[in-house]
Amino acid sequence: MTALLVQKADGSLEPLNYEKVRDALTRAGASRGLAEEVIESIQSSIHPGITTSEIYSLAFSALRELRPGAAARFALKSALLRLGPEGYPFETFMGSLLKGRGYSTQLRQIVRGHCISHEIDVIATRPAIPGHAPTRAIVECKFHNASYMRCHAPSALYSWARFLDVQAANPEIDSVWLATNTKFTTDTIAYGDCMGLKLLGWSFPAEESIQVRIEEHQLYPTTVLHALNRRQFLQLHEAGIILVKELLDAPQERLKEAGLSEHEIEKLQEQARAVLSKKG
Repeated sequence: MTALLVQKADGSLEPLNYEKVRDALTRAGASRGLAEEVIESIQSSIHPGITTSEIYSLAFSALRELRPGAAARFALKSALLRLGPEGYPFETFMGSLLKGRGYSTQLRQIVRGHCISHEIDVIATRPAIPGHAPTRAIVECKFHNASYMRCHAPSALYSWARFLDVQAANPEIDSVWLATNTKFTTDTIAYGDCMGLKLLGWSFPAEESIQVRIEEHQLYPTTVLHALNRRQFLQLHEAGIILVKELLDAPQERLKEAGLSEHEIEKLQEQARAVLSKKG
């Protein structure tokens, strides 16, 4: 029997693979049984040429009916896209993500290089820990508004050239990262491996990707909350709140000062608790 073909984000076709959907559901906290229930419920809606995003949207809707918190976690990739369209929130998110991994961070700093000054998206500093020397890195953030877009080699070349100029005047800066919410081209990965440029993308490197870092430490962006509208997101971002954990930990007065009503705070925090709960 010929495999049913589905359309990927970049327009290419691939055989339908329910295992990918099943894995995404279980990573979001759904049990194996619940994942099978969701997949069974959407099979009648699957047709040749359906896009992978449509499949995940169907799965999300089905999961949301059963487990709202798990559904929000399942929609993580889309939540990163909703940080846009401008790139500043992604920079803020990367700062909080690295904080959650033990770094202290500074955002959007002007740093004097040997030749010129540079606006650095994130400066990340971490003291010595077992197995790792102390480090101070600059992080270049490349945000894309569509999942099919790739981070190409020129971004890597630019990041490395900037690092060389900055390090020449600031020898304590020992490394540079290039971070993106999507994926890297093979040339970008090859250049990073060759030069020592650290890459951090949605699924790269496999064991330390953005997705893995988020899920291991529950560092979910507030955009996973389906009740969060754009106004509320911008108000929270302006107040320095970009993670679901930060929303839950913030005092009520701080959230009110950001412009949220008591009802909005209650609703968003209820969803936040569901996202962070394995039972949600």
